[in-house]
This record gives sequence, structure tokens and C-alpha cells, in this order.
Amino acid sequence: MNDQSRLTRAELIEVVGELREKAIVNELQQVKNIEALRDSEERLNAILKTAVEGIITIDQRGIIESFNPSAEKIFGYKADEAIGQNIKLLMPEPFRHEHNGYLKSYEQTDHAKIIGIGREVIGRRKDGSTFPMDLSVSEMWLANRRMFTGFVRDITERKQSEKALLHYAALVESSDDAIIGKTLEGTITSWNRGAQMVFGYSSEEIIGKSISVLIPDNRKDEEPGILEKIRRGESVEHYETVRRRKDGKLIDISVTVSPIRDADGKIIGASKVARDITDRKQLEKEITEVSNREQQRIGQDLHDGLCQELTGIEMMCQVLEQKLAAKSKAESKQVGDIAQHIREAIAHTRKLARGLSPVELEANGFISALHELAAHVHELFHIECRLECSEPVLIRNNVLATHLYRIVQEAINNAIKHGRARQISISLKSAGHQFALTVKDDGLGFSNETKKHGGMGMHIMKYRAGVLNASLEVRSGSGGTGTTVVCTFRKNL
Repeated sequence: MNDQSRLTRAELIEVVGELREKAIVNELQQVKNIEALRDSEERLNAILKTAVEGIITIDQRGIIESFNPSAEKIFGYKADEAIGQNIKLLMPEPFRHEHNGYLKSYEQTDHAKIIGIGREVIGRRKDGSTFPMDLSVSEMWLANRRMFTGFVRDITERKQSEKALLHYAALVESSDDAIIGKTLEGTITSWNRGAQMVFGYSSEEIIGKSISVLIPDNRKDEEPGILEKIRRGESVEHYETVRRRKDGKLIDISVTVSPIRDADGKIIGASKVARDITDRKQLEKEITEVSNREQQRIGQDLHDGLCQELTGIEMMCQVLEQKLAAKSKAESKQVGDIAQHIREAIAHTRKLARGLSPVELEANGFISALHELAAHVHELFHIECRLECSEPVLIRNNVLATHLYRIVQEAINNAIKHGRARQISISLKSAGHQFALTVKDDGLGFSNETKKHGGMGMHIMKYRAGVLNASLEVRSGSGGTGTTVVCTFRKNL
């Protein structure tokens, strides 16, 4: 007999209880294991269904055994259409023809061309179209069977983006304009071939340096203002200024600066497109000087030629008036009236001459010309026009003085013609190393359309300011009434 035959009834009940408890525990553990397996299976199914990547499993013969929803979306096949088919279904030629040989070679040699590596390949959709995709394949063993799992991602958009970026990069690199990238602190981050042509620096020499390398000392105050506008999300368009080449030569450039934003829209830098306009500026200057000289010549001819001739006729009339005074007072009076009209014509001709050639070469000629202009406007249009200049301002450069005079003249014409102004003030004030020439009126201001596109007068003023490398600001007064034109230019021009 075994030992259990010697057990008492109480001991036997106790042993049976222990055995029963162990059996219950084992049964509960089995239930937990089944539930765990079921939970794992549910989680796996959830992952397969929600995965962004296409997930496909095949056996060692290449037969598809599972095909998740993302794979359905990528290839256009429903799962029940793909399962049971050879994986070659999803491949274009020549990959389709070579695939079975690849699987057989791997089975015999274990030499992998793609398994565990990942690569870009071409996939084939149900409609026959092909597309680029990222494919990574892993190997697994399940119930003594070799299985393969493929993870597929359609990269069509990425490849298109890469192609577009390469295209844009080629455009940037082939441009004759300088295209420069910089940080919000002014550090150069990119430099194209055009920038090397314009400024003389190679990309290796300049990238990582401050943009201030290109800025002359008397223009250093420009960059902080430009960067501040960029930080606010504003662009600076067609700004004309002067920059320095590697060889030290100063060149005129036209610059457009725009913010650079990241994928979230945050401003992370600035792109600058610069064009060398030195030759254009020189040609414009020469044309303007020729035009000014021609106007001065006409003005001089009017003053010295026509006025002199009219003066001679006036004197002849005076002599004739004296001779007729004793014979016929009526005829004498008529001749006197003719002489008076001739004097008026002389005065008018002199004003025309002064308008064509307003600024004399002497240092104080500019201020004198502005005084005469203000008086002429008051006399001709019967509106208040005054000059405010509290301290002497000497401008010895006659070309500069003539351009400034024309800007004031154009601003006044616009105020009278378009703004219907009744009061106009002209002021010239010193502001550090610059002068500020201001024309302010109480007229109607200007419309949004004029502000956006500008009329011919606006373009003429901007052109003249550009010739002088001066800045020109035109703004409406408070409430949209009145206009203020401010031309700021350096004292050493």
C-alpha cells in the first residue's frame, strides 16, 4: 500500500483540498494565458489596422498571407483580393520576373539583398500605375515556417518634393542675381553663384560670416532696420543701396528681402535677392544730368535771349510812347499798354526760366530757389506756402540741389492738382548725419490705390531720390487728410 492508505480521513480530506486548489490555480492560469493571448492578438490587429505603413506578410513561396488596410490604400487591392496571391502582383517588370529567383536564392544561401536592409523600390498598383516606395523586410519563424513581413510607405509626394527642391536649387544656383540666406542675427547661411559674381566672395569664404562684411561703414545703420521688419513678417522690396565687394569697390544694388519660415510658420531667417545696378545707376545719372543741362540751357536762353529781346521791344515802345505823347495821347496810351504787356511777358518768361533752371551754383542757391518757389506758388495759386529752415543748410552739389528742388516741386504740384491743398509747408532740417527735406500739405491725402501703385509724380520723386541714394517716404496725415513727403539724404552727398 502506498502512504496515502495510512492517512486518516481528516488528512485525506486535507490532501484532496490541496490538490483541488492546485488544479483550480492551474486552470485560472490557463484562462489568464488565453486571455493574454487574445489581448495580444487584439492589440496586434489594432496595430495592423491603424498603422500608417502598409504591412504585408508572405510565406517562403511569396504567397501573401495578410494585407492590412494601409496596404489596401497604397496598392488599391482589397485584402481578400491580395491574400493568396503571389507578392509579384505588387511589382512591375523586371522585378516581378526576378522575385521568385530572389526568394529561392535567399533560401539556399541566406544572402539577403533587401531583408533587414530597406531600400527604395518601385511598386505597382491595381490600376497598373507605378510609384516609388520605401520597403523594409524582416524575417520571422512561426510554427517552424519561415515568414517575411514587408513594411511599405508610399513616397510619391516626398520624391516630388525632392524633385521640386532640386529644381529650385538649380534655378537659384543658375541665377545671375545674388541670392543669399541669412539668420535673424545677420549670419550668412547660403550663397549662390550669382552672389559670388556680384560680390566676389566664394561660398567657402563667406558662409558663416556676418552680412555686415558687405556693408560700407556709412550704411551700417540700414541692416538693423531691415532685420526688424523681417522679424515682424514684413518684406523689403526693391530697396536701392550701396554695398562693398571683396575687392573694396562700392556698387549700387537693388535688394528685396523676405522672411524665411519653417514648417510651423515661424520666422527663422531672411532671403535676400540683390542685383548689381551700378551701370544702370550711372546711365540714369548721365541721362538726368544731360536732361538737367538741357533744361538749364533752355532756361538760360529764355533769360538771356528772349528776355533781352523783349526788353529791347519794351524800350522801343517807351521811345514811341514819348514821341506820340505830344501828338496823340490816345495812341501814346495804347503804346504804353503794349509796353506794360511786354513787361508782364518778361516777368513771366523769367519765372519760366527760373523754373527750368532753378538752382544757381552758389552754395546758398538751393535755399534761395525754395524761397522763390514758395513765393511763386503763393502768388500764382493764392494759397499759403512757406519755407521753414531755422539754420543755414549749404548744398554745394548742384546736381543734388536740382534733384531735391524737383522733388519739392513735384510734391507741391501733387498737393495742388490732386490734393486741392490750401496750405503747404516746406522744411529742411538737420538730423544727425542726414538732412530731412519735408513737404507737408492739408489736402485730401491719397487713396489706397495711389498708395499701392503710385502715380507718375510719385514715380518721378522716387526715381530722383533713388539717383541720390536717398530715401523717400510718402504718407497720409491723421484721418486720411493731408500728405507728407519726406526725402532723407546724407550730408556728404
